[in-house]
Amino acid sequence: MYRINVENLNTYFGDSHILKDINLKIAENTVTALIGPSGCGKSTFLRSINRMNDLIHSFKLDGTISLDGEDVYSQKRDVVDLRRKVGMVFQKPNPFPKSIFENVAYGLRIHGNDDEDYIEQRVEESLKSAAIWDEVKDKLDQSAWDYPGVSNKDCALQGQ
Repeated sequence: MYRINVENLNTYFGDSHILKDINLKIAENTVTALIGPSGCGKSTFLRSINRMNDLIHSFKLDGTISLDGEDVYSQKRDVVDLRRKVGMVFQKPNPFPKSIFENVAYGLRIHGNDDEDYIEQRVEESLKSAAIWDEVKDKLDQSAWDYPGVSNKDCALQGQ
């Protein structure tokens, strides 16, 4: 059995057909590299696996993506649990459409931490570690998409 199995995947942003007839099987305990020029669909593909594209209204998908034999787009699929298993790291910030504070607190919250004092402390520590605390400390309630260099904002606004 394959850890990830992609069959006949087609993705669209509005009328733009981005990924065409992708078929890929990735075995457990293997390393797979996606290599290509900027704008060729690498991030769209990866974001399709953990359903981050669900946050973009113009996104549409045909085909199937399975993780451990289970369709990631099944109605029964717990998206939060899926994103715990399929994480991503990007060159540019790629936040959820939530406040700066809630983006940083997200990991703590999905793992069941509801101690607000602890969450506030960890958010501040994390932003200080990232050397952006002084820049955002008075903007924690603002949308993370308003932060400079954020890539999701561009995709959502342009429908790409």
